[in-house]
Amino acid sequence: MKLSRYFLLLISVVLITACGDDDNTEPPAELTDFKRTHYLASDWSVSTDDSIGQQYLFIAPLLLKDRIVTAGRNGTLNAYDLEDGDELAEIKLDTPLSGGVGGTEDVWLVGSRDGELIAVSGKSNSILWRIQVPSEVLARPVVYNNNIVLVRTADGQILGVDIKTGKIGWNYSKTIPALTLRGSSSPILSRNHFYTGLESGRLIAMSPIDGEVAWDMALTVPEGRSEIQRLVDIDGKSELYGRVLYAASYHGRIAAIDVTRGQFLWARSFSSNTGVSVGTDAVYSSDDRSHVWALDRNNGATLWKQDKLQARSITRPVIYKDFLVVGDVEGYLHVMSRFDGHFVARTNVDSDGFLVPPIVDGDRLLVLTRGGTLAAYTLKESAVYTDEELFE
Repeated sequence: MKLSRYFLLLISVVLITACGDDDNTEPPAELTDFKRTHYLASDWSVSTDDSIGQQYLFIAPLLLKDRIVTAGRNGTLNAYDLEDGDELAEIKLDTPLSGGVGGTEDVWLVGSRDGELIAVSGKSNSILWRIQVPSEVLARPVVYNNNIVLVRTADGQILGVDIKTGKIGWNYSKTIPALTLRGSSSPILSRNHFYTGLESGRLIAMSPIDGEVAWDMALTVPEGRSEIQRLVDIDGKSELYGRVLYAASYHGRIAAIDVTRGQFLWARSFSSNTGVSVGTDAVYSSDDRSHVWALDRNNGATLWKQDKLQARSITRPVIYKDFLVVGDVEGYLHVMSRFDGHFVARTNVDSDGFLVPPIVDGDRLLVLTRGGTLAAYTLKESAVYTDEELFE
């Protein structure tokens, strides 16, 4: 029943705008010329077995100290050296995967479409344990204090699992709406609690030790007559900055919440399924039209908006030095100033496009495309070129 709702949603809701042939789908905006003051230099690129094709599978890699671990829908984990992209390990799990890779240097965790949670040793590359959980795992598992794995399942449950044994210690369940987006937001950790957004548009704070709820509040209240109009999922990444949690929902709001009291500091209308990135002065997000926004972190006021990527199904913007980077449906990486949103660089990685946002590793950007291309880039200054001059 849940899968049928997912497929209905992918047909009905324009989230992956350029992935279909529907004449009613808004075509991606044509890319406009700009003065290039920087360029993305390729450090290395490898073709992995992690292609997801046109499926909506948010299988994000796990960045570690000297390697990156990826997962493919076909059931394979791969580890690659961060310096040169050389493959270090391949582990076949023999089950279709559906969620991102979580874990630590020593234990890697991934969820399957068939409702399994699997732990793999980062030292021996062997399976430590695998357990059955209530349903499909779509969110990256998160490890608290090196001993508790926090797992979200597609039927609205949250589990606390012992990382050594795989034994389920506690279970929290919440009824989900009739129609939801395909995906789940991963828990955000703090010292004594974790925070997560739900399919109902609510945010909760919980104890990772026993699953006790500290507070439960509505980021967004569903409105409208149809199930699609009432979609208010919090599927994108939320982010904790000090004692303030920043979160955004689909068909809803973006807000700052004081986590010690569970109270709003500010909130404003906004619709996003990608989530937020938080800097010292601003909160950045991409909305459901693929406009990039910078909002004042203290009050939510608009600082600037970049709308020239409309309908390009862009990822969440990530902060990279003094810039923001997004990937789009046609496989372009776009780099813009985080101070005013003007473009400074662009490159095409893979025509299959992006679903997972870029990952920042020091001076380097790591990207994984839908087609399974894993690549590393470094942003460098250049002479100023326009698109026409660059390709003459």
